[in-house]
Amino acid sequence: MKFNALSLQEKIDTRERLIKDMRALNDATADADAGTPRAFTAEEQAKFDGMAQDVKELSALIDAEKRAKTLEGFSNKAPEAAVDTPKAAESMSRFKAYLKGDFKALDVDTAGDASVLAPEQFVKEILKDVQSDTPILQRVNTIHLNSASSIGVPQETADATDADWTTEIPPSVTAESAWAFSKRSLGANQLIKLIKVSRKLILTSAFGIDELVREKLALKIRQTLENAILTGDGDGKPLGLFTASANGISTGRDVTAASATAIDADTIIKTKRAVKQAYRKNGVWVFHPDVVTQLLTLKDKNEQYIWRSGLTPSDPDMLDGSPIIESDYAPSTLTTGLYAGLYGDLSKYWLTMVDQLNIQVLLEKYAESGQVGYLGTLFSDGQPVLEEAFARIVLANIV
Repeated sequence: MKFNALSLQEKIDTRERLIKDMRALNDATADADAGTPRAFTAEEQAKFDGMAQDVKELSALIDAEKRAKTLEGFSNKAPEAAVDTPKAAESMSRFKAYLKGDFKALDVDTAGDASVLAPEQFVKEILKDVQSDTPILQRVNTIHLNSASSIGVPQETADATDADWTTEIPPSVTAESAWAFSKRSLGANQLIKLIKVSRKLILTSAFGIDELVREKLALKIRQTLENAILTGDGDGKPLGLFTASANGISTGRDVTAASATAIDADTIIKTKRAVKQAYRKNGVWVFHPDVVTQLLTLKDKNEQYIWRSGLTPSDPDMLDGSPIIESDYAPSTLTTGLYAGLYGDLSKYWLTMVDQLNIQVLLEKYAESGQVGYLGTLFSDGQPVLEEAFARIVLANIV
């Protein structure tokens, strides 16, 4: 990447200059008299697309560095006081030996066929890595369980009526009948990931095999959970925010854009205000990076840009006054009838995660290719619990 050598502030400044150039190019196509834009020439389109790609690349680098700065001063490891005991140290030592293929270290007799429950320290490190590097996972309400069981989730289906001003309870004040809940169950769906590591790397790497396995498992679990939180169908996996469902967010929370292929400023403004003010204080936007570049040039009716770049390492990018989360798993195809983004309070999405991880070492299965397989099994589920805390943008269904 050509921007890697820049400091974080230089990346931010470079991106802001590119955004200004994109806006200037876009404004230059507007008719001075009628105020209607003309189409880009082929040269202008190529120039605009090139700048948009650079902005996308810079945004990814900036987001990664901002997350890293947020975590500075915090250890990557579980707290020493919680794990630095003779028993815990012995458990980790035996587990590391198991990862190298010493099945006797954990009294596993059947090579490659038996699962082993990873030590608490190892699991904590994986789950910490999973959450710390994913903005969406940082904001959802994660409920940690100690066993693969299900929990009932109270889903508010109707709000309570407002309070009454009165000095006493008159006969006209009736009991509350509007506030209603339905109960749904968050199960323990099985999430499995197989990774393969070369035997040579295991023997020669400066890093311990436990660290290699942990980092790769954390990455793949993180990506899979983020994808499911956004687009999961709820069948053996979490129910996603972009999945229309009576058990999560119904189509009643959709705001239809004026266009079948683009998002305009009015749609952004309407979508945010479709969510009650009580949920807007924690509200964020979720868009695919490809969609974000289209939002950079949007103006409100006062000709003010509704995108505000975070100009320092501590400032987030804002759209209509709320932070933006970019995810590669959000919808990216801007075409008729499809979802293009959402706004809402992600704490109203509940994610259950069992604080246990089974690891199976497969020594023989990949021996011919000079690799060792590691099969990790985790249990998790999730779903939105309050649909009125969210609003989705759906592109117009124009034939």
